[in-house]
Amino acid sequence: MNIPLFLFCGGPAYDGEGRPKPLMKIREGRSLLVHFLLYLKQHRASSMPASVILLCDDGQEAAIQAALNGLSYPVPIHIRACGPRANTFEKFSRALDEAADRRALVQFGYPDIFSFDEFSEPALGALESGSSVHISAAALTSRFPRLIVDIYNNRIKGISNYTSPVPANPLHVFGGDLWGRVDQLRALVQEFRSQAAAPSPSLEYDFFFWLINHDKMSCVMLHGERMWIDSIRDVNQLLARMGDAL
Repeated sequence: MNIPLFLFCGGPAYDGEGRPKPLMKIREGRSLLVHFLLYLKQHRASSMPASVILLCDDGQEAAIQAALNGLSYPVPIHIRACGPRANTFEKFSRALDEAADRRALVQFGYPDIFSFDEFSEPALGALESGSSVHISAAALTSRFPRLIVDIYNNRIKGISNYTSPVPANPLHVFGGDLWGRVDQLRALVQEFRSQAAAPSPSLEYDFFFWLINHDKMSCVMLHGERMWIDSIRDVNQLLARMGDAL
């Protein structure tokens, strides 16, 4: 779907230079954010978002703009400050409040989660007619082989393939994608705020937990390779996976 993509950028200092995670330099002076935008351009060429809106904290606009200098991109990129030290829920709420088209479909995501070989999204009809928040979910995986254990005597009975999904496990990881229609998402946020006890709720736990309890969340399952950039090892794996394509 060619709909606006909002990316949660900004955040606290992540490195010794005082830069937030999306702006940390990882290769040839390029930030993680620029790598994500170039990856998006390459892997979603046929379904690029209508625009990309970078949600940051107050005072981070100039640094993000500097990181984007010289970047040629096929869709408009906008930078939007959402308050001092705004968390993801505050950025999410601010973006919805400032959206010009209340009936527009939108997607929210993170510039440090990369997916390969597959791009999953909810059906257009489900987004237009439903009042649920759609989020992506990925099965837990392990870099270690799976063991088949006899739980009655602790004997190991077998071993599985390397780096396979954890079998028969109901736990999945939030894949980092969120879709919905602006007016429906705003109504859910307002209802949640009227009931929430937490003074500064989080998007990924408090709001999601409330949505689940009110049967307002739908799942889009991811099955392709997915990479969360949380350490230098992850950065090295990302660069090896992308090679010289960018």
